[in-house]
Amino acid sequence: MNQSKKQLVELAVIILFILGISALIWNITPYSSMPARVAPTTGTTADATPATANQVPADKQWSHGRELFKNNCASCHNPKVAQTGPALIGVTKRWEDGGSYQGKTGKQWLYAWIKNWHDPVDAKYPYAVGIQNYSPSFMNTFTNLKDEDIDAILHYVETPAVAQALP
Repeated sequence: MNQSKKQLVELAVIILFILGISALIWNITPYSSMPARVAPTTGTTADATPATANQVPADKQWSHGRELFKNNCASCHNPKVAQTGPALIGVTKRWEDGGSYQGKTGKQWLYAWIKNWHDPVDAKYPYAVGIQNYSPSFMNTFTNLKDEDIDAILHYVETPAVAQALP
């Protein structure tokens, strides 16, 4: 085998190795190994009981939101820490504080943003226009998510117990 073919084979092996490692890292999300031990708070007196290490949340919306978050959001977002995307704790309030525009509330614009961020930007909703360039990476579109799914994701990320449990 001549020198240039040997170098090409070595380069191909290195590229395949890097791609393999990248695929592994891409598929590991920060919450994939998070134990289902944190129960959401609902404001009742039962919330005063601390969660045990193996307690599974009783709240189906919270559990559904956790799963949706892991599968759709965790590669770019962390509830507490800004990553590729902004930290999500308080996201609903931030959008509500953005105010109503063209007959929609800030929360309605948030749902539109999650489904397809282009829509609020194209409509020139001021808050969306202001954050469209948050990072060099654009937000993915999630046209498959229903409003109930987004409700569940927001319920999960904005649960105080999640904020306390996550790094």
